[in-house]
Amino acid sequence: MIDQFIPESYVVEKFYENAGYPRYKKISNIYEGGCPLCREGKSWGRKRRLYYVVKNNVIYCHNCGWSGSPIKWISEVEGISPFKVIENAKNIEHTFVPQEEEINQEINTNSLPGDCINLYDQGQTSFYDKDNKLTKAIEYLRERRLDTAINKPSTLWYCKEDYIHKNRIIIPFYSDKKIIFYQSRKLFEKDKKPKYLSKINAEKSIFNFDNITPLINKLFIFEGPIDSFFVRNGIAVGGIQSSSKNTFTPYQENQIGKYPFYEKIWVLDNQHVDESAKKKTEILLKEGHKCFIWPKQYKQYKDFNDICIKEKRDEITSLFILSNTYKSIEGLVRLNLL
Repeated sequence: MIDQFIPESYVVEKFYENAGYPRYKKISNIYEGGCPLCREGKSWGRKRRLYYVVKNNVIYCHNCGWSGSPIKWISEVEGISPFKVIENAKNIEHTFVPQEEEINQEINTNSLPGDCINLYDQGQTSFYDKDNKLTKAIEYLRERRLDTAINKPSTLWYCKEDYIHKNRIIIPFYSDKKIIFYQSRKLFEKDKKPKYLSKINAEKSIFNFDNITPLINKLFIFEGPIDSFFVRNGIAVGGIQSSSKNTFTPYQENQIGKYPFYEKIWVLDNQHVDESAKKKTEILLKEGHKCFIWPKQYKQYKDFNDICIKEKRDEITSLFILSNTYKSIEGLVRLNLL
């Protein structure tokens, strides 16, 4: 079977990253969580109907009836091919969740992982000025202009000590001035974990939700947080699946619902060079969303951060986005012409 190439620890890591409010039942050796494919309707957050049965090497949902191998589940949830799943599993060190440990902890909604340093606080960073790894983190910020971007968050962190997030940039998701979620981004090639990792046992919120201003009655929705640093009222969802129509978590839906009269525009990576972004844009257009479609003269760039790095900019104006925003049939036609 093809799944023999997937370490159990890797499946567990992906289950905790993608399933809702996951937990481990030690006696039965079964992992439970909320199904990210069907969202389980009104029972989301109250019941766990998705199961990873280690003994049978199968994942299934009692709500929508989905059933299949871990490879198939990871492939569909993350919008990547089964072969990419296998490749990722082989290239990543798996030291995630101890099998003998019951995982049913209370969610700490205000904390950061381990020992963290605020990279925007010169007083903190100067204290560790002899730390080569911290110096690398500061260089990363400057190279990518994350310290001068117009819509940067109020803090950005470097994690010195943590079992999962050590030596990574921590991107905080604020709501009412409290960090309720975070993602970490790797800095070093020796880090065999995925490029981005999310906070365990916490539902994704909207990145830069606290930065939304009434001066602009539009929300520019990015997939990843870093690109939203460079656009006023730029927010991010922290990842969407190319094969799923569920663009928001229930918590994010509640947050977005607080701005009913704001025009909402999706801004994904460059569809000229990123096939996954093109596919996701197509799904969004078919659902009736407004989407930014990259003009041909910008096809050499990967994303908004790439533009700002190469053109030495700290802001991309809303006018640029709006002049290249389309909906429905017009958007699908333009997308197919790329």
